[in-house]
Amino acid sequence: MSATKLLVLGIVHLSGGAHGYQVRSELQSWGAESWAKIKPGSIYHALKKAAADGLLTEHAEPGNSGPERVLYRATARGRDEMVELVRDGLRRTHDPDMLNASIAMLPMLTRTDAIAQVNERVARLEAELVEQAKWREHPNRDAPEHVRDQAELWAGHARTELEWAKSLSKRLSEGAYTMADDPGSWRTVPGHLKMHS
Repeated sequence: MSATKLLVLGIVHLSGGAHGYQVRSELQSWGAESWAKIKPGSIYHALKKAAADGLLTEHAEPGNSGPERVLYRATARGRDEMVELVRDGLRRTHDPDMLNASIAMLPMLTRTDAIAQVNERVARLEAELVEQAKWREHPNRDAPEHVRDQAELWAGHARTELEWAKSLSKRLSEGAYTMADDPGSWRTVPGHLKMHS
């Protein structure tokens, strides 16, 4: 749910306000159903829950030729929550859906903050790889042999992710991407996201 919550808050915030179908359409255009495992029903649920939690406001508007539509806007609390979710997703290991959602919303952070969160991920992955190496060198004798192969698979994933995270940190340090504190960022350009209808 955190990945869906983050993406919904981010889309609503970047657009300056959106209807549920616009959020759904935007996320579909990004392919979020595959890399964050977002289902259409979960988008509407996340919008309602975020509004109930005070992270979004709801404004009823007349429909074009049918029932009223609800326009959602992010509150200050919703923006703070979104930023914290991006930070958490960048730091947290073993949650690929949240990592993918955090990468999608990476420009919500200042450059310094983004680098710090990615570097925290690097440190956590390095520590986990040290622990994995110890376990592989001295495995539990009661563990089946195939579990050792599973540990090798995890270590391979972690090494690849570690290389990627180090590369991202370097690219950010070199000025890659327009971040929240850069000219032309979502903070300085009204209606930054052009919604797909």
